[in-house]
Amino acid sequence: MRSVVSALAVILSLLLTGVAVPMAWTNQNVVREDGFVALTAPLGKDQAFQSRLAAAAVGSLESKVDLPGPAEQVGASLFKNAATSMTTWPEYPQAWSDTVRQSHRLNFGGAAVAGQANASTSLVLDVGPLTALVAKRLASTTGIPVTPPDSVPINIGGPTQRQQVDSVAAYAPLWWVPALGAVLLFALALLLARRRGAVVLFAGLGLAALAGLWEALSTIAKGAGDAGLGGTAAGALFVKQLMAAAVSDFSSWIATAAVAGGVLAVLGVLILILTPKARRPAR
Repeated sequence: MRSVVSALAVILSLLLTGVAVPMAWTNQNVVREDGFVALTAPLGKDQAFQSRLAAAAVGSLESKVDLPGPAEQVGASLFKNAATSMTTWPEYPQAWSDTVRQSHRLNFGGAAVAGQANASTSLVLDVGPLTALVAKRLASTTGIPVTPPDSVPINIGGPTQRQQVDSVAAYAPLWWVPALGAVLLFALALLLARRRGAVVLFAGLGLAALAGLWEALSTIAKGAGDAGLGGTAAGALFVKQLMAAAVSDFSSWIATAAVAGGVLAVLGVLILILTPKARRPAR
């Protein structure tokens, strides 16, 4: 009975680990603002994606600005330049970081931002900071005050995706609950086991198998991103690039889990070899 309970405890511990690790990664890199900014940093260097965002930001401002005759030609030239080379401006990296932070707050801010940029019903990428950058350049060049719009949302997901994000924001921070359960169950398995080396070996092999499962699921998730889920061309490209960045980042966690599983498996074998079997009492 002790062996059966010990085996069940290891299995349950592995199942909880399979849930806790992705939850912890999601909380650190998606739900937390600083983690999300770091995760999306490579997107700021993707020229194709950034060119689409620049065009969207310029188009939004250009349609709302009415310059007087003498400044109209200067403004048109600046808009054209911004749409093609804004990513080379020295202020651009900070504007992109502000864009990511503002978008994160809209999508994960909950009731505090509900109703802003349709945040309560959809997912958006708010390129308002990029538009503000163009407006600042335009005002500096023409000497005419330009007031940019507060928000320039680009749709990257509908109500279904919004509900999924709300669920992630609510449950990912609770990753420690299954993690604690996994640790306690593993400790129980070791306590009850007749041969602790077998428990450690089984746990190591199971963790390595989990790493393989996570790798397969990551590939499926990346395929979903490649299919394009955004509501606009720029939104679809953002989702695709974000998913690729997420899969790449999570792969380091998968590698760590695989190595840890291998170490546990080797340790379990060593324990089995070095620990003498208990002798049955003579009848």
